[in-house]
Amino acid sequence: MKCDLWSARTLTVSGRFVWMVLLLVAGCSLAGPATTAVPAELGANHPVLLDQPISSGREARAADLFGRAQASFDGGDLQASLTLSAEIIDQFPESRVSGRALLLQASALRDSGDAQAADRAAQRYIELLDAGDDRIGSVRLLQAEAFVADGASRIDRLLRIPETSPRSDLLRGERLIREAAAGLEGAALISVLAEAPANAPLRWVLEVRAGVLALEAGDEEAATRFAERALALGATGPDSAVAEGLRRGQLPGGQRRITNLNIATVLPTGGSPALSDFAAFVAEGVEVAAATALGDRFRVTVLERDDEGTADLAASIVSNLESQSVSGVIGFLEDDALQAAGRVRRGGLPLISPTARSASRAGDGVYSLEGPDPLAAASMARYATDRGYLRVAIIHSEAPESAEEADAFATAMDALGVPVVGRFSYPEGATFFEDQIIGARDALRRAEIASLLLGEDDTLHVELLEPVAVFLPIPREDVEYVAPQLTHFALDTLAIAVLGTSAWTDPQVLRTVDTRHTTGVVATAPVGRETGSPGEVRFRQAYERYFQRSLVSRVPAVGYDAAVLLLEALRSGPSSPNAVRSSIERLRDIEGATGVLSVIGGRVVRRTEVVYIDNRNLVPIG
Repeated sequence: MKCDLWSARTLTVSGRFVWMVLLLVAGCSLAGPATTAVPAELGANHPVLLDQPISSGREARAADLFGRAQASFDGGDLQASLTLSAEIIDQFPESRVSGRALLLQASALRDSGDAQAADRAAQRYIELLDAGDDRIGSVRLLQAEAFVADGASRIDRLLRIPETSPRSDLLRGERLIREAAAGLEGAALISVLAEAPANAPLRWVLEVRAGVLALEAGDEEAATRFAERALALGATGPDSAVAEGLRRGQLPGGQRRITNLNIATVLPTGGSPALSDFAAFVAEGVEVAAATALGDRFRVTVLERDDEGTADLAASIVSNLESQSVSGVIGFLEDDALQAAGRVRRGGLPLISPTARSASRAGDGVYSLEGPDPLAAASMARYATDRGYLRVAIIHSEAPESAEEADAFATAMDALGVPVVGRFSYPEGATFFEDQIIGARDALRRAEIASLLLGEDDTLHVELLEPVAVFLPIPREDVEYVAPQLTHFALDTLAIAVLGTSAWTDPQVLRTVDTRHTTGVVATAPVGRETGSPGEVRFRQAYERYFQRSLVSRVPAVGYDAAVLLLEALRSGPSSPNAVRSSIERLRDIEGATGVLSVIGGRVVRRTEVVYIDNRNLVPIG
C-alpha cells in the first residue's frame, strides 16, 4: 500500500476527518516493517556486481543492509560493517548498492588491518570501472593505505594511480609515496624503481629519493641521472628544488650525510720478521683506501687484528668478527690462513686476500687478487690460433691454480680446433724440469725432425718446420727456474714459441731473470699496472698525501686494491653479508693500483693484454 502522509495530514485541517488520519497511519503500519529508503544518488554512477534485474523488495532489503553497514562503519563497528556488506555482496549482487558495498568492505578491511583482503576487494571494484574513470585514483589510494607495513606494495599501488586522476588524489599519493620511499634503502629502492612503470605520474618521487641515496653514498653521477629523470617526469615544488640540488651535488638542506662503515684486517703483523714487514706494507695500503677511496661522505673504521701467521688464530679471529658490525675482512696473506678463515664462517662474511691463491677452495664469498686467471689463459689460446700454430704442448705445475689455467687453455684450443699434443706437469716446489721440457719438445717436433733427417743441433732447415708453441701457465716463483732451462734445452733453436700468462710479465720476474731467457716470450700482462697508469697515479698521490712521505714499495698497492674492491661494494652502505657478496660480484673495471679489476665467476681477475717481451719491455700485440 502506498502512503502519502502529507495528504493524510491535510485531512485534519477541518477536524472532521481525524479518524481518517488514524486509519491511514494504521494502514501504513500494516504494510510491513520500515525500510531505509534508497536515496536517488546512492546507486548513481556506481557499478553493480551482477548486471541483471532485481525486484523492488530485494532492492529495498539491500538498501537497508547498506545503510546499516555504513552506519556501523561510521560508528567504528568494523566487524558489523564487514558482516552486512558481505551479505549484500553475496546475496544481492545485482542491487544498486552492491558496488558501494564492495568499496565499503574494502575500507573496513583496510581499517581492520587486513591489507591483503582490502587490496583484493578494492581491485575487484577497480575492475568494474571503465579505464578512464576518475575514481580509480582514490581506490588506488585505499589500496596503498592498507599496506601499512609493506612499503614496496604501497609504492606499487600508488604508481598505478592514473595521470588523469583528480589533483587532490595525486597530492595525497605524493605524500604517501614519499613516506613509503623514505623507508627503503639502497638496493630495495632500486629494485622497486626498476619495476615501476616508466610513465607512472608519481615515479619522479622515487627518482628523487634514489638520487638522494646515491649522493649520500658518494655516487654523484648516479645522483645526477636520477635527478634529471625526476625533473623530466614532472617533479614539482620542494622536490624539484631537491632534484636541482642533486644535479649540483647538494643534498637536501645543504646537508652531507656521513655513512659509517666498519671493515677489518687480519694480518700477521706479529709473525716472522719477513712476513710482518710485508703485512705492515699491506696494512698501509688498506689504510690509504679506507681514508680516500670513497670520499668524505664516508667514515671508514678499520679494525686491525693480528693472526701471528697461524691459520688457527686467523680462523678464531674471523669467527669473532662475524658477531661484530663488520662488513668484510682483508688479509690472510697465506693460503692456509685464508682457507681456515673461509671455512669457519657461519654467515658468509666476505673475505679478500691480496696474495693467497686458494680463494676457490676457501668457500663462497672469499676472493683473492692472486690465483688462476682462466680468461687470460683463454686469450692466449686465441692468440695461438690467430698466429697459426698447428699444435701446442703444455707444461704446468701440479699446483691447482696452474692446472686450472692449463685446463682453460686446453679447452679453448679444442674449441678452436688446434690440437694439444701433450700436457707435462711437474710437482710443486720442483727446480729441475728436463723431463717436462724434453717431453714437450719431442711431442711438438719428433716427427718433423725424423722426416727431415735433422740432428738435435741441426738448425739449418729450421725454416721448414711447422709453427708450434709450448704454453707455460706457471707460478711466478717458478719462472726464474723454468726460463733458463727452456734455453738450455734449445727450444728456441727448434723454433718452438714460448707462451705464458701474467707470471712471465711480473715486474719482479722481469727484473731478476736474465733477458736471454725471457726476450721473445709472448704472454699476458695486466692492463693498468704500469707506472703512470690512472690507477697507479691515483694511489701513489693518495699514499704520499696521506703519509706525507714517498712511496718506496709496490706492496702497499695490493692492500689498497683489496680494500678498494670491498669498499666499492659498500658504496650503497652497510648491508648483509650476502648483499655485500652480491655487490662484490657485480664489480667491473675498477681501476686499481695493480690493474683494472673485475669480479667474474666468483673470482677477481685483471684485464689483460697479450704482449711480447723484448729486453724487459712489454710490447703490446694488436
